[in-house]
Amino acid sequence: MLMTQKSLIEAMRAIIYVEAESIDLARHHPDPEMREVREDFVELLTPIAKAWCTDMGVEVASLTIQIFGGMGYIEESGAPQHFRDSRIAPIYEGTNGIQAMDLVGRKLPMKGGAVVTEFLSIIATLDPVLLRGGAQLGPIRSNLADALTKLADTTYWIMKQGMEDPRDALAGASPYLRMFSLVTAGWLMAKQAIAAKQALDAGEGDRAFLEAKLATAVFFCENILPAATSLAPAVTAGYATTMAVPVDQL
Repeated sequence: MLMTQKSLIEAMRAIIYVEAESIDLARHHPDPEMREVREDFVELLTPIAKAWCTDMGVEVASLTIQIFGGMGYIEESGAPQHFRDSRIAPIYEGTNGIQAMDLVGRKLPMKGGAVVTEFLSIIATLDPVLLRGGAQLGPIRSNLADALTKLADTTYWIMKQGMEDPRDALAGASPYLRMFSLVTAGWLMAKQAIAAKQALDAGEGDRAFLEAKLATAVFFCENILPAATSLAPAVTAGYATTMAVPVDQL
C-alpha cells in the first residue's frame, strides 16, 4: 500500500509538472509554432491532470485510512479529515465525469485527431531508449508498450465511433480517461526511471534517492499501469447496456 501511494503521488506530480510546463511554454515560448503545440497539449492534458489526479488523491487518502487500521477511522488520527478534504476535488471545477466527456468529445477531435496522435507518438519514441536501458528497464518497456498499443486502438475506436454515434464514445468516456491517464503516468514514470538509471550509471547524484526513484517507477509500471489494458473492453462496450434501464427505474 505504501508503494502504491508513493508511486501514485510521484505519477500525479509528474503529470501536473508537465501540464504546468506546457502552460508556461504556451504563453512565453519565443517560437509561435511551439506555443501552439504546447497550447494543444494543455488542452489535451487538462482533463487528465484534473480528473485522474483528484481521483487518485481520494484513493491515496483512502489507503491512508486502511493503513492506519481502526485508528484510521478515528478523528484524532487526522486521516479522516484528509479523506473528506480530498473527496471534494473530483467534484470541483467540472466533475470528473464531465472531464471525461470533454476528453472524448472535444479534445480527441482537435485538429482532426492530430493532437492526440502526436501525443501518442511522443510516448512511443521512448521505447528504443527503454530498450537501451537493458533488463533493469525491461518491465517498464514491456508494460508501457502493451498499454500504449491498447490505448491507441481504443482512441481510434472512440474517434471513429464518436462520429457515427456519440453515445458510444460518451458511454466509455470515464474508463477511457482512466486508461489515458495511466498510460500518460506510465510514460512519465518511465522517463524518470531512464534519468535515474543514467545518473546511477554515471555515478552522479544521490544514489539512495535515484535507486528509490527507479524502484518506484518499476513498481508503477508492473503493478498499476497494467490496469490500462483491462479497461479497453469497458471503453468499447458501447452505450446499449448503459442505457438499457430507463432513468426512472434506476
